[in-house]
Amino acid sequence: MTSNWQHLVQYYETDAAGIVHHSNYVRWFEEARTWLMSDLGYDYAQMEADGVVVPVLAIDANFKRMTKFGEKVNIAAHVSQFNGVTMTLAYEITDTETDKVKAFGTSRHAFLSKDTYRPISLRRQLPSVYDLFKTNFEANLSEDTDTTNHRKRQATDSYDFTTASTLTLQRKVQLYETDQMAIVHHSNFFRMFEEARTELMAQIDFSEKQQLEMGLLAPMTQAVADYKTMMRFGESIKISAKVGKVEGNQIIIAYQILDVETGDLRSVGHTKMQVIALNGDRTFQLTDALPDLYARLVALTEN
Repeated sequence: MTSNWQHLVQYYETDAAGIVHHSNYVRWFEEARTWLMSDLGYDYAQMEADGVVVPVLAIDANFKRMTKFGEKVNIAAHVSQFNGVTMTLAYEITDTETDKVKAFGTSRHAFLSKDTYRPISLRRQLPSVYDLFKTNFEANLSEDTDTTNHRKRQATDSYDFTTASTLTLQRKVQLYETDQMAIVHHSNFFRMFEEARTELMAQIDFSEKQQLEMGLLAPMTQAVADYKTMMRFGESIKISAKVGKVEGNQIIIAYQILDVETGDLRSVGHTKMQVIALNGDRTFQLTDALPDLYARLVALTEN
């Protein structure tokens, strides 16, 4: 069972680069996911009435083509992994006119008790719901998606954020960043990552403004987040970012968010950016055009 949801790109979803901000694709995933549950006949309102919440454990979003204001996209969603305790959904966003893929990705979820926030088994506690999921999604189920995401999260966890090359910001969680569950909405973690990334890139003289002055752009090609513990309004947090890897024109930035008071790990993640020439020069190579910058970036991965 696959659900398709069409969305007209709104002006507020774009950023200063004139394209949809990457965090909004994650929100589109949620739109399609909500519609899928409604098509199933067991929407989120019914889940909560049954004492179940389904928070996001991890997001992996991949961006293939830029999306602009006024375009219409189709967001297809289906459940690719389900065992009654966790589930993974897969998404594909396409242009409704050209059918070209704009983005694709996955989200991983856990079924929790609304009262205790502890994991539950639908097979034991809501067998009719378990059967509903299995019956409707069995044709799409695969263990591969979940295994791949787990490996990516392990890779993100391996970065050392205690080194001198790590940029760390400290601030409080704002009310507008939370959702109905009274926790920070998962899409806002990517915006927090961006706060630290912006400062980090400015420190190495490669901010968005400087990129444009160089005739370059570094659009996002992937954004991954693993949500470790829930984060709430008013908490003080540390957001850290560091250059994780540089491969040709690709820059990987790794992130970590910690609770200031408890030291609890709230989230880890990474983003990939592909540096391109604004004039369309497909032969552009960061190593040749800006060797000093490339050397600085590589040096940061070693410290």
